[in-house]
Amino acid sequence: KRAVFSSTNFENILTWETEADIPPGTVFEVQYKQYGEKSWLPKAECQSITQHFCNLTGETENFTEHYYARVRA
Repeated sequence: KRAVFSSTNFENILTWETEADIPPGTVFEVQYKQYGEKSWLPKAECQSITQHFCNLTGETENFTEHYYARVRA
């Protein structure tokens, strides 16, 4: 829940919160897309991860575009 981008020095990091009662060993998958695109793309380095952040800088480097991201547990 509450997935947000934080952009500092042209680095775009997606962070998110979880429920307090999330089971141990829960893994996350991150997907992203550019505004106007229909398909969500997986971020390869952020599949089956346990941390609550993902660096999407390489996928969101065009600062004139708008991007979406989502996280699935």
